[in-house]
Amino acid sequence: MNCYIDAGNSRIKAHLARRSQKTVEPAIIEWPAANESDPVGALATQLEPLLVDEKGRSPKQVVLASVVEPRRRDWLETAIAEVCPQAECRWLEVPGKCCHVRVAYQSPAELGIDRFCAMIEANDRHAERPLAVINAGTAITLDVLAADGLHLGGLILPGWRAQLEALRSAAPALGPAIESLQRGDASPESQDANASVPEATRRLGLATDTATAIELGRHWMIAAGVNQMLSVWQERLGDEATLLAVIAGGDAERLAELIDPAFERCLERDLVLSGVIRLARARR
Repeated sequence: MNCYIDAGNSRIKAHLARRSQKTVEPAIIEWPAANESDPVGALATQLEPLLVDEKGRSPKQVVLASVVEPRRRDWLETAIAEVCPQAECRWLEVPGKCCHVRVAYQSPAELGIDRFCAMIEANDRHAERPLAVINAGTAITLDVLAADGLHLGGLILPGWRAQLEALRSAAPALGPAIESLQRGDASPESQDANASVPEATRRLGLATDTATAIELGRHWMIAAGVNQMLSVWQERLGDEATLLAVIAGGDAERLAELIDPAFERCLERDLVLSGVIRLARARR
């Protein structure tokens, strides 16, 4: 048996593949906290129940895909070696072409492996359709695929949490408002049903307190960027085909609510991890 791992910036998803399994049911592993004194040990503790069963069996190979920095890759590989030292670690790389998808980048290695895995899985699930493959995580990535699997390029936006962290760093005075959003506190407007907010302001989606202004601002920015990209590519397709937005990632449902209803869209679970398995098993 093999283990497949999608090591994202926010968390790690892993799947231990057994012959009897037909679906991907991922285990979620959290990255160690910034103040963790033994990050390798913390990862090993979480990995052991996944990698070693009740009979002491463990995978012969662990296949990994990751866009995190080398330090965290080293933590993860070392933790795996501690839990099952006999297992071989295999890090996936982006090929120029695989699984009916051809990469637009002149240097395919510069494309994030998570984006490529999401594309090949989306292309398999929705074959022969032009796709906008959107992964809403720490970053929001959007890649466009032609119906024949040609990758036409993409874009990257900061996700919801990344926007807050950027604002906190660039404008420290906004810290209290940002902390209230991170805690999930309700805004003053929503706490006071009788708050005196002009109706025109409500219709425009404008705020009358700082926390709500930040919340609406990041929503407007994401909605505008994604919808504009979808609009441009649907216009280029014209009447030939309808672009399908395939949305995945931790904030997929949140993002889907912001997409113009005029665009066809669907939510997909575990798109990247399923793509990791597909790429690892592919015959080149």
